[in-house]
Amino acid sequence: MATLLQDLRYALRMLVKSPGFAAVAILTLALGIGANTAIFSVLDAVVLRPLPFASPQQLVHLTGKFALGDTAGISPPDYVDYRAANRTFEQLAVLNYETSISNLSGHGKPEQVSSSLASWNLFDALGVKPLLGRSFLPADEQTSQSQVAILGNGLWRSHFGSDPSIIGKQIVLDDQTLTVVGVLASDPAILSKAQVWMPLSFLSRYGKVRLAHFLVGVGKLKPGVTLEQAQADLDDDAQVIDAKFPETNKGWGLKVRSLADVLIGSDVQGQLRLISIAVGLLLLIACANVANLLLSRGEGRQRELAIRKALGASRRRIIQQMLTESMMLACGGGVVGLLIAAWGVAALRAVGPADLPRLNEIHVNGAVLAFTAGISILTVILFGLAPALRSSQVHFADALKQAGRGVVRSRKTLGNSLVIGQIAISLGLLAGGGLLLQSFWRLIHVNPGFQPLNVLAAKLALPSHTYDTPAKIAAFLQQFEERASGLPGVQAVGAVSELPLANEMGDEIFHIEGRVYGASQFEDAENSKVTPGYFQAMRIPLLAGRLLSWRDNANAPLVAVVDQAFAKHYFPKENPIGKRILFAARNGGSLAFTQATTIVGLVGNVTHDSLNAPPRPDMYVPVGQSNENEMEIVVRTGVNPVGTASALQDVLASLDKGEALSNPRTMQSVIASSVSEPRFSALLVGIFAVLALGLAAVGLYGVIAYSVSQRTNEIGIRMALGATPPHILRMVLGGGMKLALIGSAVGVVLALSLGRYLQSLLFDVRATDALTLVGVCVLLLGVTLAACYIPARRAMRVDPMVALRYE
Repeated sequence: MATLLQDLRYALRMLVKSPGFAAVAILTLALGIGANTAIFSVLDAVVLRPLPFASPQQLVHLTGKFALGDTAGISPPDYVDYRAANRTFEQLAVLNYETSISNLSGHGKPEQVSSSLASWNLFDALGVKPLLGRSFLPADEQTSQSQVAILGNGLWRSHFGSDPSIIGKQIVLDDQTLTVVGVLASDPAILSKAQVWMPLSFLSRYGKVRLAHFLVGVGKLKPGVTLEQAQADLDDDAQVIDAKFPETNKGWGLKVRSLADVLIGSDVQGQLRLISIAVGLLLLIACANVANLLLSRGEGRQRELAIRKALGASRRRIIQQMLTESMMLACGGGVVGLLIAAWGVAALRAVGPADLPRLNEIHVNGAVLAFTAGISILTVILFGLAPALRSSQVHFADALKQAGRGVVRSRKTLGNSLVIGQIAISLGLLAGGGLLLQSFWRLIHVNPGFQPLNVLAAKLALPSHTYDTPAKIAAFLQQFEERASGLPGVQAVGAVSELPLANEMGDEIFHIEGRVYGASQFEDAENSKVTPGYFQAMRIPLLAGRLLSWRDNANAPLVAVVDQAFAKHYFPKENPIGKRILFAARNGGSLAFTQATTIVGLVGNVTHDSLNAPPRPDMYVPVGQSNENEMEIVVRTGVNPVGTASALQDVLASLDKGEALSNPRTMQSVIASSVSEPRFSALLVGIFAVLALGLAAVGLYGVIAYSVSQRTNEIGIRMALGATPPHILRMVLGGGMKLALIGSAVGVVLALSLGRYLQSLLFDVRATDALTLVGVCVLLLGVTLAACYIPARRAMRVDPMVALRYE
């Protein structure tokens, strides 16, 4: 301990005597440590930390699967059958696939909130205990309609002011009176989208409707049961249900997956792994920079170390002393890096994509502090060990004469190798960042099929108890469109049930008239309910036939407009106008495609899912011939439409004082939100690549500057013998560019290796894109040239007389 304290005091004195060196080394390390700590905070919160549920490793996610895919919903009667046959799960629960927007009143100012339905045992399956009151009971789902509700924690705090006496009080949700029986302690993932929960009434409302696939399942596996065993049992149960209800269930089953994998998503995990690799490479560059600084500093301490060795210091003792100094630098870098990480975490929460799982849970905690300590120790090994070993090999006679050419040559070789590694890693990061930026650039310039400029969208939820028929819904929306169209600056007004690129989907199964289908065979396509003004408001072009009108109501023949993807997929060599499609009549358990609908128009494709996915077949049906209560209002204006939201609310209040628009946003912001994840990855990798390039340039500058200082006498002799300043300039620049070219060659190999990993994250760009690699190489060589120029200029100004006098 006494020796350690002595080393610490000595190391501190040496660093205080060289404040510039210490500051540069600590800040360089802090940059690498801070970036890694910040990204580890994200990984810890999103991937590594268990889900905030009881026994999260036993929780699974269930969806319906059939011939067209395995992401379908589950129908209530199917769930009841699976629950009755259950042999695998301690609990098997379901919740509504999508939340609904409802008008909340009866306590404070009316507000639009998100609501959802769940089986009585959902919270028990997840192990979520209410903060106040109770969970649902089995009797709660046996009623004809929901009579009780559980409030989300966020809504309880914001709307009800954390009122502890809320239990037992009544609220009104879309004209439906509910008694509050519980308040959740938090709003964890999978429960966070809904603010009000109601029990799903199975037997009375959905007991025979096997075609209504709108639920997803949550199961808690029995101890020792694997996913494979659970899937096998569910497949056996599906065959029994298939045999009992062949008309509706042939080919249907359930798909089981880990709840953690579903909530986090493979795309998010892939992007986080990519970013982690980027910051890891950045840390390597930072360590290589500090190692070069230590090597340069070690050359200046050759006399000191030689004298210590002559006085009896062992090689082990010298290595220990040098590593102690490195540890102090690493500790300083860790402390400053932690401050950088705290700032970085706050920035990540601010700029991170809204759909990044558990975004609000990202913070610096004990695990992050332990990671910072561990990575600080690792940096000592990465940047301190080689200089310490090198310094311990000092030769007494050479050091005293300051002519240890072998020492200089060995140090130069190691320093050059470190710079080559920095340049190679920087090129790999720059190539990855360039590919991601190019991919993002092409993604945001994809034509979505509509013109988003100056379009405002807002959610409107009409209570089903008041607006219970298509005629009432259509009449209300028609009046709203007519009045809103008269507002100053408004050019067009429309409404749609599923807003493009807003993660809203609603598909429909159908038959095409005249074609033969077997049992449980049908077609499937997106089904958007729209008002006539929607196409004009979004500027979706009409290609053939006609658009919809208000005359297409419940008393008129059923009609639809389809897009090009629909026509190409289902009528590849035919004109779709006049063709008829048959929708399924949902009467009990009987499946009959009898509702004939005529295609009257063909419009351009609109991207619904994401900009990097091909358009899916879509059909548009008039709102007057459907029963859709939740709509997205879209308004096109001549200027920025943000200020139009309050005027639209006034128009709505003039028609129904109890209604309100929610979530107003521009379509440009909707598109921006849909590409938030690739933007996030491109931004971070791009930032890390630029930082890496800067660190590599600094490292190269240090090596060239050190080389010039060591060759001052040589340069003076060359100039005395007739070498001109331009010749000296070319000599020094040539040495730097040689390192850059070697590093670039290695970096190209690294970039190609990283590119294959990146390919799954790229859009319309090949991982081996030659233009990106050439551009990155040119940029890197340009920065290298700039970093070498200052030492080269200094070499040009060497006075031959001074150099010869020193020699």
